[in-house]
Amino acid sequence: MNEKVVYRQPGEGAILFAYQFIDGLTKAEFFPVIQQVINGQLHNVVDKRIKRCDYCGYFWRDISLRNNKRKCSADCERSLKTLQKREQRALKELLNPKPKKAPDMYTYYADHLEYPYFLSEQYMLKRSYRFERPKAPDKLAQIDAAEQRGYKRKSKATPTDGSDTVYIKGISHKHRYGEVEASQLEEGYFERKYSERHQKLERWRAENFKLATK
Repeated sequence: MNEKVVYRQPGEGAILFAYQFIDGLTKAEFFPVIQQVINGQLHNVVDKRIKRCDYCGYFWRDISLRNNKRKCSADCERSLKTLQKREQRALKELLNPKPKKAPDMYTYYADHLEYPYFLSEQYMLKRSYRFERPKAPDKLAQIDAAEQRGYKRKSKATPTDGSDTVYIKGISHKHRYGEVEASQLEEGYFERKYSERHQKLERWRAENFKLATK
């Protein structure tokens, strides 16, 4: 069973091969002869150099030294490679399809209109959940009650005279004040403890602080 031949735009080799049979013919004689050339009825079948082009499908004569060409012209060879690459890409996309990307917001939200609206209810619920979380049925009543009683809570009045009964764990508290002890620094204490640079810096800070408080 012969394979079905797919004819495309004829290449240069196929045109030159057919020209030798139709040269000098009239228009009325041309069509029957060219049909016989396409069907392979005029050339020598034994001639192994006459073959069909793999791309355009027409007969042509291979004039190469080794008789191993399969395309009648460079254009057919280039077009065949383009066709093969196109088929490979189509097969690759069929076997390994790219994962679908998440659609952008503008595909589901018509914000260019005067009254914007969502085209998909599912996307609307998915989108609004990020900003408007669902609440309990009585949440509005709770908010209204909070507004009526006021948001600000009154701070507890804490006495500052030490009359409050606040105790710190780990420290023993006495009910009487301790004896007052007076101490006096020895002369030259700061000169021995701090360097001259440190004393100069502290003196500068004290003078600037005094000027800033006036």
